[in-house]
Amino acid sequence: MREFIFKKEDFKVTKWAGGETNQLAIYPYDADFSERDFLWRVSSATFTSTSSEFSNFNGFQRYILPLKGKLNLYHEKLYERKLSEFEVEYFDGSWKTLSKNTLDCMDYNFIVKNGNTAKLQIIGEKEEYILKSSYVMTLFSLNNFEIEIEGFDETRKVDGSSLFVIENDKERKAKITKVTSPVILTEFYIK
Repeated sequence: MREFIFKKEDFKVTKWAGGETNQLAIYPYDADFSERDFLWRVSSATFTSTSSEFSNFNGFQRYILPLKGKLNLYHEKLYERKLSEFEVEYFDGSWKTLSKNTLDCMDYNFIVKNGNTAKLQIIGEKEEYILKSSYVMTLFSLNNFEIEIEGFDETRKVDGSSLFVIENDKERKAKITKVTSPVILTEFYIK
């Protein structure tokens, strides 16, 4: 098992028409987001206006949720979805998607290349989770959290707004032992 912690100072920051995006991690780690040669990417955006149009990510699937504020998504000619904090929307990256949001909105994005096995879920304090073999997992919370992993004596302590990445080699249990806000878990199967 390999593990990394990416802190705020490690994030790649880019400006876009409606705000600013922090790239928390991209995989492979040397992938170039602008070249779209990645398998997955985790990012978080803040907004400078209350409406925007999402970039086209043809060939990718997207998970998005507001960490703060509210986010309304309009998938053109399909449906509308109103999201409150930590409500997840999953959709095809090629869909034309518009959004309306509160100015305090901060979102969390997990973008995955089509044809791969991945998921995103929210876990809380004292919840056990099975870390699967041959998966890369990320854990993120706005607040500090602690996680115990089966087979290791030391509890991992992760600062709020940092990304904890685990490249797992065998199935093992994990439990969030201390946290005051939800933890976002992503997992991606390595073929």
